[in-house]
Amino acid sequence: MAKNKTGVVSVPRKTLTEHTFEVVKGMILDNVLKPGQQLNISALGKELEVSSSPLREALVRLEAERLLVQKLYCGYLVAEQPTAAYFESLLEYRIVTEGYCAKIGAPRRDHEIITGLQECLDRMSAVNILGQRYEEYKEFIEADADFHKLIVKSSQNPVMLETHQSLNVILTQSRLYRTVESAQARFSEVMAEHGQILQAFDAGDGPRAERVLKSHLEGGKRRLLGSVSNEPRTFETKP
Repeated sequence: MAKNKTGVVSVPRKTLTEHTFEVVKGMILDNVLKPGQQLNISALGKELEVSSSPLREALVRLEAERLLVQKLYCGYLVAEQPTAAYFESLLEYRIVTEGYCAKIGAPRRDHEIITGLQECLDRMSAVNILGQRYEEYKEFIEADADFHKLIVKSSQNPVMLETHQSLNVILTQSRLYRTVESAQARFSEVMAEHGQILQAFDAGDGPRAERVLKSHLEGGKRRLLGSVSNEPRTFETKP
């Protein structure tokens, strides 16, 4: 795909809304579009070489994922970056809820859940380099998010699953705050933790699944709070 003068990948027309959504999402997460910035839809459409229809559809999706907000007379603005305190509260919530889901879900030994967890682990293992930019980190994040979604799904509690899904983008943002060095250094540790969770599910051991899942999230909390700041990261535009 061609790049425009700002270094942002132009979107092929045949991909329309989905690619527009991914590109604008990346621009937000990479801080190309900054928190509080008002979007000029006409200018953005020209930059991405897409018409207003797929662009507006993409913006609606981004608003639903809490990356954009709408204000009267202002249109779309990039949502403000949550604070480190918010991220800490979010992870504390996950430790409680996902731990519970693992405890009641693992004993069911659901073949679909166990197979899905293994597939997610394989997808994460296939990622060789964890870069700073969304496009470089996207595949790992998606596999990780799917892994934890399956744990919540194993509880067979639709309210918990719906709530968990509504938080996915915020989790993505929090993970993108890690530096490349931190992410690479912790890769084997994170993979080992996911492997232990899978083993507990495969054995149908609820208490063990809860224990290793909570330990994994506690580790994630330490890693995140060690690298997150209240100021969004900035990136130089690729030439």
